[in-house]
Amino acid sequence: MIRIYSLYDGWNLTDITPVCKSVELSASVDQPARKCSFSMIYSLSDNNQPRVQIGPGTLISIVEDGTKELFRGQVIDRTLNSSGQEETFNCIDYMRFIMSSSTSMNIKNMTPEDVAVKACSEVNVLAGNIVATGIPINRVCPNTSYYNIVMQCYTQVSKQNGKQYIPMMQSDKFNVIEKGQVLSDYVLQSSKTDTYNNTMLGMTYKDSIESMINKVQIFDSDGNYLDSVEYSGLKDSYGTLQTTYEKEDDKDAITVANNKLCGFSDEISIDAIGSSDCITGYALKGKIWYLDILSDCTLYINEDTHTWDCGTGKYTMKLTVSLTNKMDLQGGDS
Repeated sequence: MIRIYSLYDGWNLTDITPVCKSVELSASVDQPARKCSFSMIYSLSDNNQPRVQIGPGTLISIVEDGTKELFRGQVIDRTLNSSGQEETFNCIDYMRFIMSSSTSMNIKNMTPEDVAVKACSEVNVLAGNIVATGIPINRVCPNTSYYNIVMQCYTQVSKQNGKQYIPMMQSDKFNVIEKGQVLSDYVLQSSKTDTYNNTMLGMTYKDSIESMINKVQIFDSDGNYLDSVEYSGLKDSYGTLQTTYEKEDDKDAITVANNKLCGFSDEISIDAIGSSDCITGYALKGKIWYLDILSDCTLYINEDTHTWDCGTGKYTMKLTVSLTNKMDLQGGDS
């Protein structure tokens, strides 16, 4: 079970769980700053019920099983409903400072990890585990958020090595990880025979060929044809769906062109029993018996919403997942 703490009285964390009604944590690939919304009893008639005074800027911490901190961030706004006698709060973790602050940066021969550390130092956020790429970037970023600057650099690296990246906060530290690491201790399961271990409550699934790109032609800056890459099987089955790529001097053209190929796209929304490890940026194993493509698969989490009912202890989650692993690409040439 979770406990909700507020730092509103000096430097002492106060447990406000007893007066909380519900808690929701959420994030997505393109909005990785983790958000927390919670509601609290605010009785006007019962003087024995504490009227906890929490305003914007108050620190909120949510801890699971006494040791695992799921969220740390500030209250951004609060709403008091006198007729319903409750308060609601919206909070955002410390990545807010990275996403909401802007600067101009002329990046010369710096790796994305060095750019991320520089961004943290300039907005007074602690740098945590930031994945090393070892690939230097040259880029001018005028009047751009620190988040976009960091992700533009990681986008340029992704074009070269095919890896996907995502930032996330852990307590008060800014991290960047390789997106799509598979959770080892969790399986999203809907089994016809092993119903005891089912974790899934419901699903909607859609797949499409609308965004398919099965051939990429490579040209130089003068418009001369150089080469091409393709998904030959998809081209034979669905016809040619082609785009172009202009070779960049500092990148391997074949690698970048291959990263532009796109097969089927999918939209998968999952309702499941809650597991706090299942957050945006990670992947999980899926075993869903009634759809062959999902019977034994890896699903990449692109959006998550976790909801707790504080009175009953009920904990559920809604995940938006995909069979393909894609980061939040930034930059006009991404």
